[in-house]
Amino acid sequence: MSKKIIALDAGHGMKTAGKRCLKSLDPNETREWYLNDRIMDKVEAALQAYDCTVIRVGDTTGAKDVSLASRVKTANSAGADIYISMHHNAGLGGRNGGGTVVFYSSSKTERGVQAQKLYQAIVSRTGLIGNRSAKVINKGFYVIRKTSMPSFLVENGFMDSPQDVPIILSEQHAQKTAEGVVAFIVVTLQLKTASGTAGSAGGAGSGKAPNAVSACYPAYTGKKTTLSAALTSLGITSTYSYRKQIAAANEIRGYIGTASQNTEMYNLLTAGRLKRV
Repeated sequence: MSKKIIALDAGHGMKTAGKRCLKSLDPNETREWYLNDRIMDKVEAALQAYDCTVIRVGDTTGAKDVSLASRVKTANSAGADIYISMHHNAGLGGRNGGGTVVFYSSSKTERGVQAQKLYQAIVSRTGLIGNRSAKVINKGFYVIRKTSMPSFLVENGFMDSPQDVPIILSEQHAQKTAEGVVAFIVVTLQLKTASGTAGSAGGAGSGKAPNAVSACYPAYTGKKTTLSAALTSLGITSTYSYRKQIAAANEIRGYIGTASQNTEMYNLLTAGRLKRV
């Protein structure tokens, strides 16, 4: 079986006019390309642990804003199996609001379901839900309309939102976003690790192979919820006594079910790193 090909698109170029954070919120006016590229670098690094091929359809130096037609042609010519385009939004002009939105362009029900799963994989890690009335939108943006494979465009927060800017500038947010994207890709394409075992969608950007499925529980990628609900949805016993055993297996000492202990376990679960009992 041939390797799956993953096309990653860090939107725009470093010098693309207007694509930057609002100066009153970010004195450095951080460019959108930098935010996009930082995430895609982490995704690309994490995918090295899997048996797949990654192509970058834009200019990874940011010096040139590669045309949309060229990006699409690169992905189509390579026969990519999936296309992910990373962006950051604008349009609030410093007003409150924001959040994450995932776009797709297809009449297929399956594609909408996949877009929802990508959205959930990201926001379950970042928490950047925001106040958008629609979180997943079917809209014909060029790169997701003209590509011949399942394609998704992520608007990962607003560059002119007082709430979003401090978050999207952080390294932690970029890391969590990348982890969500990788988890979605691994599950969607059923990727195996480079060693031949089924992938568990471990932490993005570490450059290390993730734990095998036999060692960890499957990653939870649904809507943000409680630890017990997430475990139950995966068919894992969620009683206090069993959670205590899971905590011990994951070196969470003195487990008594506190919010911080449950959050620690929940974060491990969403990253695919919660060790089995």
